Amino acid sequence: MIHLTIGIVCKEALMGRITEYYHATSLEDAFAKAQQLRPAAAYVGGGVELILRRNPEIATLIDLSRCGLDYIAASGEGIEIGSQTTLTTISRNADIRKYAGGSLAWWAGRIAQNNLRDMITVGGVIGRNQPWNDVVPHLVALGAQVRLFDGAERIMPLAGYIEAKQPGVIIKGVLLPAGNAGSSGFLWRFTRTLQDISTLHFSALVSSDGKFMTAANLVFAGRPGHAALYPRLSEGLVGKSLSHETFARVAEMAPDVVEVGTDLRATGEFRRELLRAAILNLEEHMTGVAQ
Repeated sequence: MIHLTIGIVCKEALMGRITEYYHATSLEDAFAKAQQLRPAAAYVGGGVELILRRNPEIATLIDLSRCGLDYIAASGEGIEIGSQTTLTTISRNADIRKYAGGSLAWWAGRIAQNNLRDMITVGGVIGRNQPWNDVVPHLVALGAQVRLFDGAERIMPLAGYIEAKQPGVIIKGVLLPAGNAGSSGFLWRFTRTLQDISTLHFSALVSSDGKFMTAANLVFAGRPGHAALYPRLSEGLVGKSLSHETFARVAEMAPDVVEVGTDLRATGEFRRELLRAAILNLEEHMTGVAQ
């Protein structure tokens, strides 16, 4: 006879004992509750990342689903995506499908499994900001701004927010600026399978007049570090022609500019080779010429 011993990891052991599930009715209500409880409380968006938090101090969950944060609205400023909006909703939105070539919508419909895309929210991925996250670096490349609430509403670049997060602040939404709508968004990720997490992530936003590149944002993540902009690489494209020589120069620069490391998924040496491949894939995207 074979005896099987099954180990069960209780959520309580990972998160602490949840004693209160609080349905906030407004941003003011949610923020006041969080300030009252400080580290013993956590906001709930889609709930996917919460189990990974592993914080035994958390005893209260503050549900934001009644705070009116599930929306996508186009305006003169750009397209604003509420923090409770799921990847599935983003992938199906007509305005986002047109924005910067539709790169965000296309990838939002392909990252992770179908059932997870119905749960993962844009606020949740920004708040957690895992190093292998594919949504945050692409939003950074698109020049997204994050709208925050900490008793008053304010807005700041997403790139700045992820470098200096502020505990207790509510992520209300993200704004895709109107000025970048006509640029070309690009996302390249090296994975073992389509739904696997990235061994290396590369996102870019490039503007051109058909012959020369006029603006560029280049972002790498999964290095295995978090998303980061690389202005030196962007400078290697801006003002330069859409030629193989231009992209080849930047591809050779990348291993000296982008910090990569070794983890269980890949060596630093392998990731340095992937950096070159990422830039050459951008070349193919921008010129239409296979490399």
